[in-house]
Amino acid sequence: MTEPVKLGYRIFRFRGAGVAPKFPVVLLRGLGRSSGFWLEFTEKLSEHHEVICLDLLGTGLSRSNLGRGRIAAFADDVIFTLNQLGHSKVNLVGISLGGMVALEVAARSDLVSRLAVLASSSQGGQGGRIKPAALIKLLWSLRKGTPSNAELAPYLVSQATLEKRPELPEVWDNLWRQEGFRTLPVLRQLLAAAFFDGRPALKRISAPTLFMVSRDDALVPWQNTVQLSEKSQDCRLVVLEGLGHDFPTEAPDEVISHLCEFLNEGSAAAQ
Repeated sequence: MTEPVKLGYRIFRFRGAGVAPKFPVVLLRGLGRSSGFWLEFTEKLSEHHEVICLDLLGTGLSRSNLGRGRIAAFADDVIFTLNQLGHSKVNLVGISLGGMVALEVAARSDLVSRLAVLASSSQGGQGGRIKPAALIKLLWSLRKGTPSNAELAPYLVSQATLEKRPELPEVWDNLWRQEGFRTLPVLRQLLAAAFFDGRPALKRISAPTLFMVSRDDALVPWQNTVQLSEKSQDCRLVVLEGLGHDFPTEAPDEVISHLCEFLNEGSAAAQ
């Protein structure tokens, strides 16, 4: 069994009025993407909560030439890191592959007060895990080592967002240039996601859970998230319209509104 490691992280201190909520929000990104890819979402969220962004092994500040090949191993790193940082309870938010890791963390530990899973999936659903055209484009883009976000962007955000923010692919490319892109860890992430079965985790999760997805996701069929919610015990489902897979980038205020409404229920119950 591989020993867990302490992951690289960024902390965004609470910038809102009054006293910070009791538990920080921990954010986990998806395939090949570090905490930097949250862009302005982290600053906006820090107006409501303290935010801790963790980089999964092989991305961003968590440098590794190998990364991890199993979602469970990523989850063990997250649990180890949060314990090292001295947190006994957190609110955990994961998108895409980060959502898979978040499910495993919540199933494996009592660290999670409230859980939010965005645009994620699992084996056992009806329909594909990833849309074939998007998978082909992703694998083709990886042929050059560092993918081109200009090629990937139409599968990550809506056309309306690309028209409004044409610089977005270059912003993402610059993040990979600054941090260094590692192909092997990303390929192992892709395999880990392909073989992930979240059904056992869902049966063990007691934390209230929010599932959020966009009906117009061009990367992962939105029904995957719906099916996860249907197998969960204490959850709510939010289906957004007109946004892509990376909807926190496209509509940070809308996503934060839904997220804070859910998290604040937990804060009120803890008082």
